[in-house]
Amino acid sequence: MSLIEKIQSPSLSLEQRLTTLMEALTLEEKISLLSTSQSAIPRLGIKEYAVGGEAAHGVVDREGGKATVFPQPIGLSSTWNKALMHQVGSTIGDEARVFYQLQNEKTGLTLWAPTIDMERDPRWGRTEEAYGEDPYLTGQLSKELIKGMQGDDPFYVKLVAAPKHFYGNNNEKGREDTSNSIDLRNRKEYYLKAFEPAFKEAKALSMMTAYNGVNGIPCMQIHEIEEIVRDEWNMDGFIVSDGGALTLNVDEYQYYHTFEEALADALIKGIDCFVDRKEIVEEAARNALDRELIQPEDIDRAIRRMLRVRFRLGHFDYDPSQNPYHNIPLDVMCSEEHGKLARKATDESIVLLKNDQQFLPLQKNKLKKLAVIGPTANDVFRDWYTGYPPYKVTPLAGIENYLSDVDITYHDGFDRIIWQPNESSNHVGLNEENHWVVTGYDEESAVLVDEDWGNSWHVFKSVKTNCYLTQTDQASTFSATKEEVFDWFNREKISVQTNEQDLYTLSSWNDYPLTIAEDNVVVNETERTLFEKKIIENGIQKAAAQAKESDVAIVCVGNHPMINGKETEDREDIKLADYQQRLVQAVYQANPNMILVVTASYPFAINWEQENIPAILYSSHGSQELGNSLAATIFGENNPSGKLSMTWYRNADQLPDITDYDIRKGKRTYQYADSNILYPFGHGLSYGTVTYQDITVDKSKIGENEALSISLTLKNESNFTQAEVVQVYATITEGYYSKANKQLVAFEKVLLLPDEERRVTLSIDSDQLQVFDVRTNQFVLEQGTVRFLIGQSSEQFVFTSDPIAVEGEVITERSLAEPTPAENYDDYENITLTKGEMEKPCVTAEQQGWILFQNVQSKPNAKLKVRAKGEAGQIHVFFNDREASPVAVKSIDSNQWTDEIIELDLAHSDPITMILEINHLSIQSVQLVEG
Repeated sequence: MSLIEKIQSPSLSLEQRLTTLMEALTLEEKISLLSTSQSAIPRLGIKEYAVGGEAAHGVVDREGGKATVFPQPIGLSSTWNKALMHQVGSTIGDEARVFYQLQNEKTGLTLWAPTIDMERDPRWGRTEEAYGEDPYLTGQLSKELIKGMQGDDPFYVKLVAAPKHFYGNNNEKGREDTSNSIDLRNRKEYYLKAFEPAFKEAKALSMMTAYNGVNGIPCMQIHEIEEIVRDEWNMDGFIVSDGGALTLNVDEYQYYHTFEEALADALIKGIDCFVDRKEIVEEAARNALDRELIQPEDIDRAIRRMLRVRFRLGHFDYDPSQNPYHNIPLDVMCSEEHGKLARKATDESIVLLKNDQQFLPLQKNKLKKLAVIGPTANDVFRDWYTGYPPYKVTPLAGIENYLSDVDITYHDGFDRIIWQPNESSNHVGLNEENHWVVTGYDEESAVLVDEDWGNSWHVFKSVKTNCYLTQTDQASTFSATKEEVFDWFNREKISVQTNEQDLYTLSSWNDYPLTIAEDNVVVNETERTLFEKKIIENGIQKAAAQAKESDVAIVCVGNHPMINGKETEDREDIKLADYQQRLVQAVYQANPNMILVVTASYPFAINWEQENIPAILYSSHGSQELGNSLAATIFGENNPSGKLSMTWYRNADQLPDITDYDIRKGKRTYQYADSNILYPFGHGLSYGTVTYQDITVDKSKIGENEALSISLTLKNESNFTQAEVVQVYATITEGYYSKANKQLVAFEKVLLLPDEERRVTLSIDSDQLQVFDVRTNQFVLEQGTVRFLIGQSSEQFVFTSDPIAVEGEVITERSLAEPTPAENYDDYENITLTKGEMEKPCVTAEQQGWILFQNVQSKPNAKLKVRAKGEAGQIHVFFNDREASPVAVKSIDSNQWTDEIIELDLAHSDPITMILEINHLSIQSVQLVEG
């Protein structure tokens, strides 16, 4: 065989082909494969290929090519349907294969999805992209999606999934230059747990790291990439940085001074492919080699991992006939079958939040007139990770399709207005080129739909052009030419502020004032014009009037995915926009026979609405079938079965700062929250009743490496077909370590025909009851008691099991006889974890803070050895009670790591609780040594 024949022959083993190719590549050719823009190497039969792309809820073709669009991931998570997620993943994989063909096989098979970040804070701007707040639910759903995406062939891969963003990524503010402090138990039991099934079970072949740092180190350079993802989870693929992370590492985070230093460290830590400009990556690699920051073997390792996956995609086969995914028919893209699956996924994603006195479903034969109202009623909004659907059905269109014989009125609820400069008889309108200018003529061309999306952000749609005002690229003027508010930079956003004289100031999307210059509305750095607002039509009054004349009003509210909460932008609050609240209340006052439809990327605090409105539905954005599914749900064709994957809080007042990642102390998520809950995790009503009968647990005790089964009979007591989500939570009591109030350990979605009974069995492994032991740095099954709670949400239970003994390890004391990492504390206050010696986390207190080690084995006359550094720092040592006087005080003034010995007044061997109060100090380790 020739060299190319060996590389391209499927009859040879993967390792033979891979080794042959690696030996044939020159060092410069390997460097050309380090970025996502991978060069062609014709002499070896390697074609140009671009790694990357998006597939969060369907393939995204940035050039506008059509693909099936499912609900946003936050909506998919509301299905709680593992089998459905597998089908969705398989469909995305099929369409990615077609996309790959349409792109001349130059890109499309290595897409960056799913997002597995833990959504412990509903203010996160990217909430729409992930699967909720629970690691078990997220892990199970994303695992099935990945399996579907990658296919079930033992060798060939349909589409390479890249779970992201590893890890601790749940805030946008400061994400490019700050580090999140996450302690051991939060890391191990929560943030990392969500990612584990993607690799251990679904065998995901790629991964993307996060922008942010964790405990002082940017995520593209953290040790967990190798130590956990590869060594512990046995990931056998390639890992990429987030987009532009190499550049940001130097320019924003300023972790390194040069690109070659940043690349070298990331390469050694496990990054194989850099999502950055090709020339920057390749020059950095050459410079890193020249400076001996890396060796050629480091590049070999990365490229070998990448090429191994590309072989499995079939990139180098001369005969593609053995690849079951080669040449999937082009008509699979946007097929009727895929449209039906999108409809099914959307049906199952809709959550019925409230249904007083069975207000829903509506009976269409009893309706004569219906009002459809609100800012989300007549559009299907796209987020940044939404593709271009072959069609989209808005809520209004879906309802109109369903009710051909009913009189339907519609209003978006927004005002129609005209702006005019203060103390001027002229107004601001459109000229013949549709530029926004001052004119005294043609008032009709000046009328704008004032879309108020909250937090002072508005977008204005011209009635004349039916397009949005947008700041012209590379210019300071505006024109009404944008058909859709959709872009990385949303230049349609205008901030509107009012003063006590009811005069207004306007600011651009990037917060520069608007003024009048040479009769144009322009962006100016300093000057600001005062405007008067003339209301041509009051949207709330118009909507309320339509509602009053109708039998029922359906009011559609929510967010715009490009405004107030998106990538780069967290939400300031969780309230519904003030304008929408006024709209809802006015319509309800006009006609209390009202349905509220919340179409949103994230939870809202809809307290007044929950108290007053008889029926409330929730859906995510995005799906091409949104309107059909909402209509089918409202009129009873679809019995809602969606369940919330996040807690909906009553307000944000009790939420800690968004950069606080400790869910235990912050009492975040259903696991720890004990108040302020509007709708609990797992909540979702239906139109029928399902009873739970004959519930049995097959064991009265459970030990290491064991499982128990819970069996029950479900009975559909209604005339509706019902998809019931059985939820099982564990509450563990007793033991050394504090545990979550409850944690999801099993769930199953079961379809029941009217009056059908079905026996269901769910299994729980003892591993799911483990706790991370900070004494030994491993998971342990701790002796205690567990009760299993079965029900229809994390707050509504139909069964609580008898106490079941957990036969595990008895933990009573801990030893500090060996150097113990300071981060292995039992409790803390007002400290952060930062980068310490050997790049291991250390405990740092800029002001006064403390760490606590409980039940420590002690010896008479023992001394405390602390490895610490800090200028003008202090340690106060307390035994058992921090309110008492310290037993020792030590001042430390060194900017280098030093071992400090602190004399202790220990006269006994009884276990102690040792508290170290520190100020202006970092501690790497602690140890009790012989006196």
